[in-house]
Amino acid sequence: MNAMHRLACLPLLAGLLFAAPAAAAPPADPLDHLWPVAVARDGFTAQRSEYLLAGFDPFKLTRAGNQALYSYLNMPAFFPHHLVAAQGEITTLPPRPRTGAHLLSLRVEAAQGTLSLTELLADPQSRVQGLLILQRGQVVVERYPGMRREDSHLWWSVAKLLAGTIVAGLLDEGAIDGNRDIVAYLPEFAGSGWEGASVEHVLNMASGIDALDSAAGYADPDSGIGRLIYAEGILQRSDGVEAVGHDRALQLMTSARPPGTRYEYASPNTNMLALLIERVTGRRYADVVQQRIWSRIGAEGDGLLGLSPDGRPIAHGMYSSRLRDLARFGLLFTPSGQRADVLSKRALARMTDPDQNTHFRTATAAIDHLHAKLGERPVNALAQWDAIFADGDLFKSGYDGQALYVSPQQDLVIAVFSTSKDKRIYRYLRPLAAAVAAEADRRP
Repeated sequence: MNAMHRLACLPLLAGLLFAAPAAAAPPADPLDHLWPVAVARDGFTAQRSEYLLAGFDPFKLTRAGNQALYSYLNMPAFFPHHLVAAQGEITTLPPRPRTGAHLLSLRVEAAQGTLSLTELLADPQSRVQGLLILQRGQVVVERYPGMRREDSHLWWSVAKLLAGTIVAGLLDEGAIDGNRDIVAYLPEFAGSGWEGASVEHVLNMASGIDALDSAAGYADPDSGIGRLIYAEGILQRSDGVEAVGHDRALQLMTSARPPGTRYEYASPNTNMLALLIERVTGRRYADVVQQRIWSRIGAEGDGLLGLSPDGRPIAHGMYSSRLRDLARFGLLFTPSGQRADVLSKRALARMTDPDQNTHFRTATAAIDHLHAKLGERPVNALAQWDAIFADGDLFKSGYDGQALYVSPQQDLVIAVFSTSKDKRIYRYLRPLAAAVAAEADRRP
């Protein structure tokens, strides 16, 4: 058919289309809707796995949708990883003789209404995948609404505590001088925004670096934090410009304010700690995590440390493990699980001391943000913890609802995995600790 014939047919085709009854809408793609987290608990089907593997886009991870639900449990399918091997005897986590039913019935008020903990776990909007509560090293509550017990889930920023704990130990041992400029250990950063920041400043998120974590920063591949996120491959540029390497992204960062001025949450601080650990020990960061922490907590499964495309550790967030092993790590900060070969009592006291420094007290925005999430204002944040409360309790969160909460006084650990923008689970942490304390007061 020539061009003139095709043009002549157009009025006829249009008349037929408009005269015909509307065709039924095509059936909805059964995979193109938000899956309940129970899909992960029951095991992803081959069809769902193939669908997500074929359509993977790092930007989809920011939506807490199906891609994130699958990827957070299968990160090595999308990023290179370093195995952090478990070694030695597994630390047993026996069930506590008394049930934790009273904790599951705890009711907390949030914006969406008042729910018991059991109701929250069942709420499809909460998308909590795993919850484990330990007291004195015994299992009080263990629930897996959205994963299997043997699954390894991404920690996101809870992983910052690994670097913070190692540096705290090296400081205590005298291998690192906390008051020394970090550039003295990493001279290739001379002239960068890191110059003038001490190890303590970097450890306690007071480096003054112009690379704060924010949605706008992540989206801008030329911002301080954005350049690092793109260098790590967590996000990928769409303009055809090749991302710089991991270490180069850190070197290009500038200073926003004098070091030691104020606590400001910036993930690059953690990556600098990882480079510091490698330089001081002469070993790869993953190997140091394995030797100084993972081989000593009695982990039942291997850890997985994500790497950038050029093989550098993504220390600020890409670490995965079983929920029980996250809780075993948390036990290090309790009387029942403290280990001198990981942290001396002196080092542990120093990194969890509410009065240790004053950087956090002027961080009004950070304090208000934590107050909104947790229902109470913290008094400090040290060694990569997000919050230390006046009673000594500790809190660390991760993107999309991960959490580690430790109450040394109550010998309590709460570990949470989720894939959600809904952070209501955080509002239960302080009340749960209070309920455990009240129960202890009632004992004869």
